[in-house]
Amino acid sequence: MFIKYKYLSFLFLAALCIPFACKTTKEAQLLLLDPEVRMGKLPNGFTYYIRKNKTPEKRVTMYLANKVGSILETDQQRGIAHFVEHMNFNGTKHFPKKELSNYLEKSGIRFGADINANTGFDETVYQLPLPSDNPELLANGLQIMRDWAQDANMAAEDVERERHVILEEKRFRQGISQRYLEKSVPFYTNDSRYGSRLPIGTEEVLLKVSPEEIRSFYKEWYRPDLQAILVVGDVDVDQMEKDIKAKFSDLKNPENAKERPVYRVGLTGKNQYMQFIDADLTGVSLDIMKKQLADTIRTNADYREDLKKKLLAELVSIRFRRLPIVGFTPLSGGITSLSVNLSTKPGETEQALKSVWLELRQMEEQGFTKSELERVKKAYKFQMDEALREKDKTSSEVLIKPYLQHFLRGNASPGMIQESELTKELLPEISLDEINDLMKEYMKAENRDIIVKSSAYNKTFLPDEATLLKWIESVYTQTLPAVEEEELDLPLLRQAPVPGKITAVEEVKKAGIQKIKLSNGMTVLLKKTDFQNDQILIKGFAAGGTSLSGDADYESALNAANIIAAAGAGNYDALQLGKIMTGRKVQLSPFILDQYQGFNGRTSEEDLPATLELLHAYFMEPRKDEESFQMLIGRAKEQLINKEDNRSQVFMDSVNLVLGNYSSRKKPQSISRLESIKLDRAFEIYKARFANAAAFTFLFVGNIDPEKVKPLLEKYLGSLPSKGAVEKAKDLGINIPAGRIAKTVYKGTEQKSSVILANSGDFDYNFENTIKMNAIADALTIRLTRRLRDQEGGTYTPNVQLSLSKYPKSRFAMVISFDCAPKNVEKLTASVQDELNKMRTSGPSPENLQKFKAARKVGLETGARNNEFWMDYLASQLMNNEPLTQFYDYDAALNHISTKSVQEAAAKYIQDKNYVKLVLMPEKTNP
Repeated sequence: MFIKYKYLSFLFLAALCIPFACKTTKEAQLLLLDPEVRMGKLPNGFTYYIRKNKTPEKRVTMYLANKVGSILETDQQRGIAHFVEHMNFNGTKHFPKKELSNYLEKSGIRFGADINANTGFDETVYQLPLPSDNPELLANGLQIMRDWAQDANMAAEDVERERHVILEEKRFRQGISQRYLEKSVPFYTNDSRYGSRLPIGTEEVLLKVSPEEIRSFYKEWYRPDLQAILVVGDVDVDQMEKDIKAKFSDLKNPENAKERPVYRVGLTGKNQYMQFIDADLTGVSLDIMKKQLADTIRTNADYREDLKKKLLAELVSIRFRRLPIVGFTPLSGGITSLSVNLSTKPGETEQALKSVWLELRQMEEQGFTKSELERVKKAYKFQMDEALREKDKTSSEVLIKPYLQHFLRGNASPGMIQESELTKELLPEISLDEINDLMKEYMKAENRDIIVKSSAYNKTFLPDEATLLKWIESVYTQTLPAVEEEELDLPLLRQAPVPGKITAVEEVKKAGIQKIKLSNGMTVLLKKTDFQNDQILIKGFAAGGTSLSGDADYESALNAANIIAAAGAGNYDALQLGKIMTGRKVQLSPFILDQYQGFNGRTSEEDLPATLELLHAYFMEPRKDEESFQMLIGRAKEQLINKEDNRSQVFMDSVNLVLGNYSSRKKPQSISRLESIKLDRAFEIYKARFANAAAFTFLFVGNIDPEKVKPLLEKYLGSLPSKGAVEKAKDLGINIPAGRIAKTVYKGTEQKSSVILANSGDFDYNFENTIKMNAIADALTIRLTRRLRDQEGGTYTPNVQLSLSKYPKSRFAMVISFDCAPKNVEKLTASVQDELNKMRTSGPSPENLQKFKAARKVGLETGARNNEFWMDYLASQLMNNEPLTQFYDYDAALNHISTKSVQEAAAKYIQDKNYVKLVLMPEKTNP
């Protein structure tokens, strides 16, 4: 009898344990790799990932990933990993010297914009996007990757030349951000190896490292068992796999290869405190980091934990009105943190910190509400559903990133379908208690680092560790107000719109556009595309902007749209709008610029009615709110605290003032200018700018059904009032001044100079001239990069920016900029002038002109299948009163321009008589 009961009891207990055992087993189950990617490993250890993807069509993205970064360097090698990356672009077995860049640029592929690489602590990754319908170029793309993997030349003369480029890159990075990085990384990584291995390296090593030492590092660590190629794009997967096997199977691992060590930051449980004193800081700043180990996502349980953290991060962000004061931040060495970042005036730090910590304490002790969590869950599920809907229209550049993390970090990459299924399964079961417990975990006073920052002048205002902890502790003595849930049951609009009518419809068949006229005079253009499955982009604009306001009202006018967006519209403030729009794709924001006012937005077919209702509310029922206004202005003031001693900002303020012809509107932003903004006046200006519907043109681009959209246009846009004549923007004469102007700003001690050279003047705005001017800018970029960077080793990134305007007056401006050593300013400026003279007298070389044409054609091919491209293009054509079908003439016009015609344009416009030279120099130059 006893045995029988015992047996029955055992069965009963076993039955109870079965569900638990199943759940535990499922949680521990490893997540499978995305079935749409083919992954393999060659006998030498080389890994490959291949996925077919047709967005964009006829394009492929390739990555060469190396588990090799600065963390592997010895003390005598600091900077070599990054040096190797540079040398891979300076000549390989099949592409000696600069032939690699030459070859690719002739195919329309640009360095920096397209081809790139980055070196981090733990990895170096090379990126190469290519046309996939050119078999020769595709094959050579694999050859380039093969050369980078193990066949870089590392010629001594190339090393010597590139040494100067890297030193200029190091100079380019100089500034308070870099100085803070050098001090803070060793601190928050607990004096780990990461703190002494910033990838840029040390000047001592960069100056002295030999070609042999660089080659040795390359041979030791660039090896197939630490490498992978990732190929995502419009390719034949079977053929690509064969080609990869043929090309990479002969890569060799070194004999007696060292094991690749893995470094991670360990958490000690201790709290730390540090002061960062720097002359470029005027206010007082606080960085508080509650550190935790970053999770590697391999199992269902890992995915669930990560999901919890994402939900918590969103809840915290919403509580802080999405201001960048508190957030979850990834740090170096496999750690993350809940971070608090504050900047205040001296003497105001205590109150600011207490205010933030009170909010954090409320989350810690009272937790979040059930409705808050449900809204965030709903929003997250919506995002996953949206991603799933766009699965077949997701770009290769997006799809390749999870595979990269799968190789480098071991994170699972289950793919969109499996992630969607996991989300549906796991999201409902994550409880409010779990989220609130997680918040409490983050608020524990352990592994908490505090960094206080200021200048020596304000050091007396810096709280020491005991004082700061006392401030935090005092927050816990305050009485917390009860959390109250809002009832959001009102309609968005206070007054229902009275629909207008469509009075005319015109077909622009060549461009696939319907041009609609509404009874209130508004113009609407619809362009139906299938580039995304469920995306609709919206832009509306009318001429006027801040140009119609006097100088005394300029700041109020410039900030009016942001003030309204922060206040809300209709029956709801901005926070409430976010809540009622949860789970919908409703993104809409007003803007007021110098010459235009309008809206930018994006939505889905299902949520277009809600988006247009919100648009109507912003037109007809904008809100005015003192609290949100003061918060906005307060945040803007905080951002100005350290501005006066930031040498780059001081220089750019001078640049904007000079290039803005000393207009009062181009004066540096300041506390007094912010205080000149008046809420009532900003509200009046906003209403005036959006009072006349007849002045507006709206564009809708995406997967829209015109017949379904038209009633919505009549209801929400056709109902808007029209008032008087359509206004035009005023020409306030804020242009780069004529004549030859030179100004030098002396600021700071960094041995770095910045140079800006500007040519400008009147311009004959037409289709052909705009192409010629862009050809000049592109050809100059190529020439200045070759000369200033590659030949002279004087700068890291010379830049050429071109702006062309037709209204209110047809003008051009070409601005050339670069950073360099103070001693090289005049030499490099003379080189720029020499290249400008060559452009005026000889025009671009035929080779460089061909590179420009190839890049533009690639851009047109890619852009033609992109909603954002069409939105920007159509808006530009309308604003400049140019034909909407001009896009289809671009290829022929591009072929028509010649070296001679571009040279004539350069001789006509790029003249010395209108020339501005602006230079930033240190206050004292080292010999």
